Amino acid sequence: MGEILDITDVAREATAEPARVPVQAAGVQSALLRDSLGYFGSKVVPGFMGLISVPVFIRIIGLDEYGRFAVIVPLLMAFAGASSGWLAQGILRFHPGPGDSRARRVTFDQAVRAGTIASVLVTCVVLAAVLREMHYQLVTLIISQVFCFALLAYTVALAKFQAQLQPASVLRREIMRSAGGFVIPIALVLITGRKHFAVMVLGQALAYTLAFLPGFRFRRGAGKLAADVPEKLRSDSPSTREMIRKLWRFGWAVGLWLFLSQMFPVIDRWVIQKFASYTSAGVYASLYEIAIRSFSFLVFPITQAAHPRIMRSWNEGHSAASYSIIRHSIFSQLAIFLAVLCGVSVFAHRITRLILGFDDATAARLLPVLVVGGFLWQLALLLHKPLEIAERTGAMLAGMTAVVGLNVIACLLFIPRFGYEAAGYVLVFSALSYIAFTLCTTRFRAFRKFSPVEDY
Repeated sequence: MGEILDITDVAREATAEPARVPVQAAGVQSALLRDSLGYFGSKVVPGFMGLISVPVFIRIIGLDEYGRFAVIVPLLMAFAGASSGWLAQGILRFHPGPGDSRARRVTFDQAVRAGTIASVLVTCVVLAAVLREMHYQLVTLIISQVFCFALLAYTVALAKFQAQLQPASVLRREIMRSAGGFVIPIALVLITGRKHFAVMVLGQALAYTLAFLPGFRFRRGAGKLAADVPEKLRSDSPSTREMIRKLWRFGWAVGLWLFLSQMFPVIDRWVIQKFASYTSAGVYASLYEIAIRSFSFLVFPITQAAHPRIMRSWNEGHSAASYSIIRHSIFSQLAIFLAVLCGVSVFAHRITRLILGFDDATAARLLPVLVVGGFLWQLALLLHKPLEIAERTGAMLAGMTAVVGLNVIACLLFIPRFGYEAAGYVLVFSALSYIAFTLCTTRFRAFRKFSPVEDY
């Protein structure tokens, strides 16, 4: 812990080789804009589906069952995020570039495949134990396992497409996933006649599965590619095992970071239903889904486009370009956020009435607050990039652990007293706490300019 708190230069180890080749800022920004538009397309349909699915789901299964759905899904996503996050982030950090050898690409693919299988097995065992302890029925437990498996495989597949700078592939799969996530649960409820939250979870699992399958069929040819690879490059070879260890060393802390970051909606919804009701949890969750999953995700495509380019520029020795991309992405997100916040503030009452089916002054006040919280967490994903590129993932994990602890305390103190509205302000407080930790730990490195040949 002392090493984390006494950081003086987060990139000291990663800058052993100073930047060698200047990268034209205009060219980088143009490419970033092009990729951002591609990823934006991958969020338009999910954002629209998020807007219409919440009120439709509430009307189909009722606010109480939707509250139960909204409590368990974040928990499942947290487990899937922890088990797949280390691998997905390792893919984004170390994915072979166009100039890498065929042997390294095959080794990398073998390592990812082995890591995926191991993650699935561990997740199945741990999740089964947790859900049994929470007294969920066996059918719900099995459906939850299917959901986590599908989400895990889908996350890894998308990370590979993102690392390969293929926003069009991400776009197609996100459209399939979001459309399926809306249509399939409704169809299952209508066919079975069961207005139960587990049916909705199963529908989401099938949507992830259908979106993953095209990429799976496409990658079957990888087996033929690896068929004539020397035995030393097989999945049990020393080179593949070393690649798995490299991915794990970088990603384990990121996986836990993702698990903790996805615990925020678990914590606040659990506290709300405990001290109020599942109906109150459903109201809060519906607003959260609109604000975080829809409006705030208008800025997430910038992060998706920036992440692989930041890592690729750093890996190729263009350290100044990496920080330039971070700064440009932050300012772009800020411009979009201000426009969205103005619109949400003006139409908050109409939006909440559309979602809930009735007018609620508390909900109307809370919606803009949740939009602010969602943006701040998107901003945090860019501000901690200096820690990621320096492979200081332990510092990220330490900061997130502290913030989650503060979040638990704040939820238990304020939600029972002020109701579910307090959860939105706790979300903003948590995001600001993590941003403050990141900026202090990195000494505001994301906003500092470096020359292309500066050894820092």
